[in-house]
Amino acid sequence: MIYFITLLFFIGLAVYSNLLGKIVEKFRIPSLIGMMLAGLLIGPYCFDKTPDSVLKLAPILKDIALVQVLFIGGLGIGADQIKKIGRPAIFLSIIPATLEGFTIAYLSTLFLGFTFVQGAILGFIIAAVSPAVLIPAMVNLIEKNIGQKKSIPQMLLVGASADDTIAITLFTTFLAIYFQKLNGTAFSIKSQLLIIPVSIVASLFFGWVVAFVGKSTYLKIKNSKIKLIITFIICLSLRFIEKKYHYEVFNSLLSIMSFGFFIRFYLGEGYKEIHGGMNSIWKYGKIYLFTFVGMAINPILVGGYFFVGFVMLLFSLSVRSVGVLISLIGTNLTYKERLFCVIAYLPKATVQSAKAGIPLQMGVIGGEVMQAIAILSVLITAPLGAIGVDLSYKKLLEKN
Repeated sequence: MIYFITLLFFIGLAVYSNLLGKIVEKFRIPSLIGMMLAGLLIGPYCFDKTPDSVLKLAPILKDIALVQVLFIGGLGIGADQIKKIGRPAIFLSIIPATLEGFTIAYLSTLFLGFTFVQGAILGFIIAAVSPAVLIPAMVNLIEKNIGQKKSIPQMLLVGASADDTIAITLFTTFLAIYFQKLNGTAFSIKSQLLIIPVSIVASLFFGWVVAFVGKSTYLKIKNSKIKLIITFIICLSLRFIEKKYHYEVFNSLLSIMSFGFFIRFYLGEGYKEIHGGMNSIWKYGKIYLFTFVGMAINPILVGGYFFVGFVMLLFSLSVRSVGVLISLIGTNLTYKERLFCVIAYLPKATVQSAKAGIPLQMGVIGGEVMQAIAILSVLITAPLGAIGVDLSYKKLLEKN
């Protein structure tokens, strides 16, 4: 009986969340904001109308939806575009997140009385750009053939995926430093920082290996539905491996995007069959992704730290924006296109929702403050970035 009720709830949730998304679109607000609002309203921190069985499944369903959109993002990148986006994409993955993370670390010592290590733990929770918000928006632009002459959406797709790797690695690094200092044991920051480039290269390589094997095996199957199902299972398996075994040098999200890129490379025009099928699944996946992100937001928690958190975010986002502009030096982008990249790199949601409570759970001093400010960053930047992209792309980017 409980399974039947849960199934009915999921069906009703999709209808309710999609409806709220359609309503906010009438006011020229992206539908994802309506979906996040839908999750917030019925989530545990508002009216608490979501069954526990659904909340337990929420992380799994969020991961499935995230896998879909990252794979679609990889399919949207052509081999001819890599030459255009290579250098700026690498800089976008490193400079903005690093600058913002260390800015938050320094500001935390001034405003919150944290040590620099405590501040860096908070800083690199906040520093990650949200793939849940940015990647669907860029996939939408690729489908509309906007910004394709200079491969701007593809550049932001690749940069954002690696940006998360760097932010999460530095978060875990400073978390380890905190406990090592607490216990009085030695710690090598050099070996931890070395993991970042190794993780990126290894993850991209693993995506290529899986695609290369697929080219000689299941991708030769003529039935497009079977190919789609096998591809989807492989993507989910990559995500499961990371979740289960936590290999330091393996980022499943980056591997999944790499897998999508090489599938397109090996199949040529044949990739469109898989692309169309994944898009059909994503129409439903995005509803649950954004709804469950909304459920994780606790607006009451941020109340006591709203002012100080807002000031810190104002500074950190300004520094992040400078980092984006530095990353684009030497490119042929116009001032309008550079401004669009700045706006697209603002939103935070996925990593912050997932990592905000970890310092508190692990007993880090000030963990409740870190959680409050991390959630505040979602409340401010997710709508700001999503609405900003939606309102600005027609004015700032060219349609080819």
